[in-house]
Parts: sequence; structure tokens; C-alpha cells
Amino acid sequence: MFVLSQIEHNLPMPPHLLNRPLVDAIKAELERLFLDKVVVNLGLCVSVYDILAVEGGFIFPGEGCSTYKVSFRLLMFRPFIGEVLVGKISGYDEKGLQVSLDFFTDICIPGHLMQFGTVRGGKMVGGR
Repeated sequence: MFVLSQIEHNLPMPPHLLNRPLVDAIKAELERLFLDKVVVNLGLCVSVYDILAVEGGFIFPGEGCSTYKVSFRLLMFRPFIGEVLVGKISGYDEKGLQVSLDFFTDICIPGHLMQFGTVRGGKMVGGR
């Protein structure tokens, strides 16, 4: 359900963060960019786990910030296919079920992926 994903990213560092220690400033900017966001093919970012390497500090022409090449790991929420999760039904409509976990509320289970025999309002919605 939770996995560590290693990422390399060219991170422009806003000048107002440069008065902080570099690692703290980089972590704050990474959290702003990734925390609570869904990253394609990785999952929902829960936390910046650690920073593995920082290179650079280059200021490119026409930019007012320094850019660092940062290698880091993110703690991602990514359930595998077939994994059983416990959540609360927060709503349903013609599209399917909306389910809420304690930390993630945007889960939608389409009607065609419901178990066979699922009924809503007297109308069968599950099955393939």
C-alpha cells in the first residue's frame, strides 16, 4: 500500500527560501510541489522521505533563482490491484461509489467495476 519512490528533479529554488539552510529549503519546496498530489504512475505523495543528493545551484540566464538537481525519495500511497482497503462510503451516483479513507477522500469506484450483483436503488450496477 505504501512504497518509496526515488525521483530526480531539477528544482528551481525561490530566492526567499535561500536564507534557510539549503536542505531545509529544498525539503520545503519539494513538499510544496509534491505533498498531497497524485503523481502519474506513482500514486499519492504522503511525505518527502529523504533527500539523497543535491547538485548544482546554477542560475540560468533570465531567471532570478538558482536551480538544483535533487535526488530524493517520496513515500507514496499506491495500493496494488486486488488489495483490500477499508473505507467509508461518502456518496454514490450514476457514475459509481465515492469512498473516503482517513487521509484520502477522492476515491471513485465506477459502477462497471463493482462486484457482480451490486444493487443501488433497486437497479443492478455491478458486474461485467
